[in-house]
Amino acid sequence: MLLLLVAGILTASVMAAPPTNTCPRVMAEAGIDYDNFAPFISHSIHSLTLEDIRFYFKSDAPEENNVPTVNADMESEERVLPHAPLVGYDEDFSTPAMRQFDMVLRNMDRADWQVRGYSPLEKATHVFHMAELWNKAADQYDLAARLLDPESELCGCLTDVRSNGVWQHVNLVALKIRYPGITSGNETLTDRYLGARQKRSPYALGYRLGFAPHKRLGQFDFNRSDMELLRDVAENLVDGSGVMEHELDSAEHWEYWRTMLKTAMRDDLYYELGVFMFCMLN
Repeated sequence: MLLLLVAGILTASVMAAPPTNTCPRVMAEAGIDYDNFAPFISHSIHSLTLEDIRFYFKSDAPEENNVPTVNADMESEERVLPHAPLVGYDEDFSTPAMRQFDMVLRNMDRADWQVRGYSPLEKATHVFHMAELWNKAADQYDLAARLLDPESELCGCLTDVRSNGVWQHVNLVALKIRYPGITSGNETLTDRYLGARQKRSPYALGYRLGFAPHKRLGQFDFNRSDMELLRDVAENLVDGSGVMEHELDSAEHWEYWRTMLKTAMRDDLYYELGVFMFCMLN
């Protein structure tokens, strides 16, 4: 696997500004799955903070970092932030795990913070799961930093988030987190939002469905308020993504959650995230 990834990066390091229609070829030559790239990356970056970026990827990353993320404040009209934000981790804690756990507990009384419908334990599990992805991707970031030119064709394709689907998919993730099951096609779930705007069922981890891309997503207009677009999302962006089947309230149900979490633990996905983050930050 490592030799394949090195070969892919070397192939992709030719400097040029590629036309958008050449990006599937450029990315494929670098070992990146073009069709599933945007769904996976959007999940992997949706909760990044600037503190996380500086710890796992680039210590001097600026506040204007161009890494789009889902707004953790789900009462805000701004669903997606254009840059991973500085959120104020308590630097008195020496480990990222304790800093992240502290942030969860500081917000444990806010039902509409980070992931709608999750308990504090489930939110902490989500945070640690994301940190696992970033920690694994950090090694691939370091590899890309040694072998890849940030002005390469590949980086030109990966950083164009408005054309490669990442921006659209981050917007979709934001709505799935705010309105769990909104794209499930299950009217029992979607009618709750379209009618009373109830928001209690836990969001199902996006990779559960294999990061399937949606054909209609590229042209979908997210520049509307939640209430203006919810019906459109529920009817036209159906992908079967439902809600978590079990709350995290027992050892038995932890087995279910653990299996779900491990679905995303793959070397090829760590590679894609590491290369993406290198291109975005350099």
